[in-house]
Amino acid sequence: MHTLCHGDLEAGLLPSCGGAFSFLRWKGVDLLRPLKSGDGALPEGVRHSGGYVLAPYSNRIADASFSWQGAQINLRRNFGDHPHSLHGFAWQRAWECHRQDENSAYMVLSHSRDTDWPWDCVVTQKVSLAQHRLDLSLSIENLDKQSMPAGLGWHPYFCRTPNVQLGFAAEAVWMNNERQLPSHRVASSGKWDFRHLRELGWPGIDHCYEGWSNQAQIHWPEYRLRLHLTASEQLSHLVLFTPEARDFFALEPVSHANAALNRAVPNAHGMQTLAPGESFSCHLQLTLEEDHG
Repeated sequence: MHTLCHGDLEAGLLPSCGGAFSFLRWKGVDLLRPLKSGDGALPEGVRHSGGYVLAPYSNRIADASFSWQGAQINLRRNFGDHPHSLHGFAWQRAWECHRQDENSAYMVLSHSRDTDWPWDCVVTQKVSLAQHRLDLSLSIENLDKQSMPAGLGWHPYFCRTPNVQLGFAAEAVWMNNERQLPSHRVASSGKWDFRHLRELGWPGIDHCYEGWSNQAQIHWPEYRLRLHLTASEQLSHLVLFTPEARDFFALEPVSHANAALNRAVPNAHGMQTLAPGESFSCHLQLTLEEDHG
């Protein structure tokens, strides 16, 4: 594990376990779900981590198959008996840490075409701590001779306290069908509406929002602490996952809609097309603010 520290903020990284976070703490309080001792190995460790990157796509590709520039692409089903491929390959591979100092780390994952992704590419991520702040950068470069689709994002698991509150503005949310795939788009109202900071409760959500403001806020009253999340414009979608009776929830800024590669026009739903040698990058910033008074 690589440990980073800046003042009261401390992070643990596991390059060999999907490049994932083992913890993120402020004054000893866990903000991300901490990885338990002994769980930091692939393949199961990353699923119990504090979070990981999503590349070269997020969420699901229906039946692990899609059409791309006239060819049918069939991927490995990479999540047990789940019928779809999930979250790309980056979370299931060992990364290399190329640079690290007290406050930052730079990790690289080189990929050669296989049944997880039939294009050569390289993914890089940088994690930096500053005063009251975590900065994340993620990039993918197409090293193949053919154009390839690409998407990026983050999948952090935030600690879920009894009174935790969440707030973000979004225009719409995609409803899922019985196969956990998007079926139709509705306005983000009622139980789907988080434009005003409110208690998370137990809404049982696993849906993708679009037209969001690229900003969100998490408030832990128990800790008298607020986290302000600011995503770069490339992260045009936001997935919220609130499983029942669990001690975490996921708030995932991503570049494209769920199952975008199964849509008639993937680029209209945020999926990028990278020519040989072309790159795509995004950024995420988490800023902490203590409640006073």
